[in-house]
Amino acid sequence: MKYLFLVNPCAGSGKGQQVWRTIQQLLPQTGIDYEKVESTHPGHPRELAQRLATRREDIDCLIVIGGDGTLHEVIAGLIASQRQPALPVAYIPAGTGNDFARGYGISPQPRQALRQILDNDHQHIINVGRFTEQATKRSGIFINNLGIGFDAAIVHATNHSRAKDFLNHHHLGTFSYIVKAIKVLFTQPTFQVTVTQPHQQTWSFDRAFLLIASNHPFIGGGIRVAPDQRVDRQELELIVLEKRHLLSLVYSILLFALGRLANSGRAKVFRGTELRYQLSPAQYGQIDGEELNRHAFDLSLACTSYPLWQQPLTKNKRK
Repeated sequence: MKYLFLVNPCAGSGKGQQVWRTIQQLLPQTGIDYEKVESTHPGHPRELAQRLATRREDIDCLIVIGGDGTLHEVIAGLIASQRQPALPVAYIPAGTGNDFARGYGISPQPRQALRQILDNDHQHIINVGRFTEQATKRSGIFINNLGIGFDAAIVHATNHSRAKDFLNHHHLGTFSYIVKAIKVLFTQPTFQVTVTQPHQQTWSFDRAFLLIASNHPFIGGGIRVAPDQRVDRQELELIVLEKRHLLSLVYSILLFALGRLANSGRAKVFRGTELRYQLSPAQYGQIDGEELNRHAFDLSLACTSYPLWQQPLTKNKRK
């Protein structure tokens, strides 16, 4: 097989470069045929992936070294290339949260993650969420989550924090997320949401506080927002939490942090291959940890699939 490493050296506040150096030292022992390219700016991983998929038919597997944002861009570029058959992708996590690696079952240790790739002998099909904004017809994908409200406001606050790079560099990204979550808990406004599933009734929520569509269990660096969700199953899970009063909300957010909200009965959970929801007024949104512009949303969600060339650690890691 011919492997091509696509490295984001800036991922995880420089962790991407560190992980590549570790992998580079291991590669002479493997005897594999490989090349390497680096991304240099936001959006570049998508451009590289799309170009490589269309121009390099000799590549058998594209190995991503970076964070979840890098992997998101690469898979988006590969899907956009419409290459047939699709070019399989693999992942060596080097980001801050690395939630996709948790959801699929990829080791956080570079050496073991590489072995999961090189010891693999067949494609593994994963689910990928797709979204379309009805007003603008803008579309895209998510490999982890698409969130609006509470978690998206945390992402916004964290990304605009002066301490973000310092905390990430010292492996305290999750601590930063928790600190901002406490602040957002008291400042995030409620909003109205209408959720529709094909051939089913419509549900309305007048005081929604948190809304997250998930492709696998994890968010925020390891929080189990959707504990029953599986990345290898063609289905999405949408959780909606309303704010009734402050004490109830605080308890619900505690359950959220402990990974117990979805099964607590305090939130409404929807599952399916197609979902649509409309909400107002304008709110923050996030896709795989990257900010969306603050606005009212009218979104349709669906499922697609993509091949990974990487064996999961164990089946129960994906549950």
